Amino acid sequence: MKKKANLPIDAVIMAGGRGSRLRPLTDSVPKPLLKVGGKPIIEYNVERLNEFGIKSVHISINYLGEQLVEYFGDGEEINMPIYYITEDAPLGTIGAVASAKNLTQEYVLVMNSDLLTNINFEDFFMTFVDGGADMIVATTPYQVNIPYAVMELEGNKVLSFKEKPTVTYYSNAGIYLFKRSLVNFIPENEFFNATDLMQAVIQSGKRLIHYPIKDYWLDIGKHEDFEKAQEDIKVISF
Repeated sequence: MKKKANLPIDAVIMAGGRGSRLRPLTDSVPKPLLKVGGKPIIEYNVERLNEFGIKSVHISINYLGEQLVEYFGDGEEINMPIYYITEDAPLGTIGAVASAKNLTQEYVLVMNSDLLTNINFEDFFMTFVDGGADMIVATTPYQVNIPYAVMELEGNKVLSFKEKPTVTYYSNAGIYLFKRSLVNFIPENEFFNATDLMQAVIQSGKRLIHYPIKDYWLDIGKHEDFEKAQEDIKVISF
């Protein structure tokens, strides 16, 4: 495989969830191994990390995790070491990272396993570096169309108004990059979400920035998402 970059990053893919909203598909197969376009969801992510020169991947496993170990093995076939973190109990969306024992690079990338995306990891990394950040979170725009005029007020005085505006919010896209030193913020063997880490970064006075994903992104959480992915994969460029 020709590398697009050579990034000084170790990655952790969170793959321990039950995938209850996709039952019965997940009754006998873990959600990350459900196939989109003939390939497991998580395999797109592993291949893309490898393509951008990520040094190693840790996969956190719990529900039917042995199937993931059997599928990927130790990563020798793709020339990228793959390690496994077994969650004996759910540890939240980032808690398992504290148990990763083979992090050697200066930076750690964490992502959910059920994402289908062609995010440019090099651009993500360079935005992080150029922004002088300690942590960066990928975001996806979410627009709200307000069907009425919205007024800007000062007390009860109307200063201006906008007719039926569209307001854009940026939502957490489940991909994070941070300095390895921030792993110390994550308690071992305790439930801890990525939002908890983000809050800790803010409260400690460190710099948290966001990265609006410019390319394709889909969180495959529900049956309609899974069906959409089957159609989208036909036209997505990886």
